[in-house]
Amino acid sequence: MLLREFLGELDLASYSVLKADEAHESTRSTYTLFGLFKDIARFRTDLKMLISSATLDAENFSDYFDSAPFFKIPVRRFPVEIFYTKALKADYLDAIVVAALQIHVKEPSELIICPVYANLPTELQDKIFEPTPKGARKVVLATNIAETSLTIDGINYLIDPGFCKMKSYDPQTSMKSLLVITISKASALQKVGRPGRTCPGNFFHLYTDFNYHNDLEDNTVLEMQRTNLANVVLTLKNLGIHDLIHFDFMDRPSSEALIT
Repeated sequence: MLLREFLGELDLASYSVLKADEAHESTRSTYTLFGLFKDIARFRTDLKMLISSATLDAENFSDYFDSAPFFKIPVRRFPVEIFYTKALKADYLDAIVVAALQIHVKEPSELIICPVYANLPTELQDKIFEPTPKGARKVVLATNIAETSLTIDGINYLIDPGFCKMKSYDPQTSMKSLLVITISKASALQKVGRPGRTCPGNFFHLYTDFNYHNDLEDNTVLEMQRTNLANVVLTLKNLGIHDLIHFDFMDRPSSEALIT
């Protein structure tokens, strides 16, 4: 939305403050916006940007925006106990079901199964927010759509299989794919924030402590570095920016991705 504003008002004279929420989701549009903002902020010293996130690397953002100040705000949390498996599970889907049933057997209640994924109709997605009837237990089966985009109150247990589906694009072949890959440490940390919001919680990793510390990458590959950048290129061209190779992206995509 804000990128369209640049097309009609290159200096954003109508704005004095911009806010980017959930910045750790790092979409192509958001990172393009950061580069444009950094450019005009050098001559519009009155223009401010507020960037908020639960898990982003604040130092990295500060360095990019010319040593901009950052603040870490403590959040009241209930304790969350974290568990790892003793051995890596061969079938993560089967392991999720087994873990959920083990929790249920120890603390039996009526089970209410609520799936949530991007293509599920909105009215069915909304069922995850409905109050859980007394004496029942709600089981939310979610893709990584629920990692950052949704906040579900009352989560006591979270089972993390250690995998997610991620879109990928190969600029050499112009082929898109949807891959199942291991999550990053940053993604796992984001998930730890789901339980423990309203009461003490438990977090179950379906991989070992060794896997977490040695096999998981620190951060998730940014959308800017793994998807088709045609829309980004066209937007910048429309704004009169033709030297894309030297455009000040925060996390620069490959030159090949911009050219092809």
